[in-house]
Amino acid sequence: MGGEHSTTRHKKGVVYSKKTGEIVECLFCRIVRGESPANQLWYADDHCAVFIPRGPVARLHLLVVPLEHIQNISTLTEEHRPLLEHMRKVAIEQLRVHSQYIGSSESPLVPLAPPPSHYAFNRGNLSILNPDIVSYKDEKTSRDDSFDFCFHRPPYNSIDHLHLHAIQVPFRNLGNHLMFAKAFRWHASFDSVLHSLASPKAKL
Repeated sequence: MGGEHSTTRHKKGVVYSKKTGEIVECLFCRIVRGESPANQLWYADDHCAVFIPRGPVARLHLLVVPLEHIQNISTLTEEHRPLLEHMRKVAIEQLRVHSQYIGSSESPLVPLAPPPSHYAFNRGNLSILNPDIVSYKDEKTSRDDSFDFCFHRPPYNSIDHLHLHAIQVPFRNLGNHLMFAKAFRWHASFDSVLHSLASPKAKL
């Protein structure tokens, strides 16, 4: 046990090798691979997975997490644009579907909630154009003022594996609201992150 601790370091849900800096273990990598019984997946495809966080902050709060280990928004490049856009489509679809059934301001979603079994919803194949699943045709016509899609800027991110917060307000309390208030420096809207992407060549 002592030898293991001397060769690794733990930071925000990730275990790194002290010698090489490589990832030894990652909490979110385990979850998106379906290896965490406590964090059941609500949706999963070849690019990302969706689950409920340990501490949901609002009426509906989903985490959309890429299968690829990306540390945080500071490590994103223009090459990640298709992945991010896919994550947003998944987030919109999942919020739109679940918001019809789950939670209220009086009864918010419980932490680590398992996927609902009492109604049908898309669990693993993006169906954003399927009218049987959703009632909208594209992202622009599907915007809902109660939806928010954002990241936390480092060093304020809780886990060193990129994750998109897909939230439907109202928030559960004032503290939760402040955690995701757009006026504070730790909040990064999805659109601002997408706008700030730079080509790897531009960073040389």
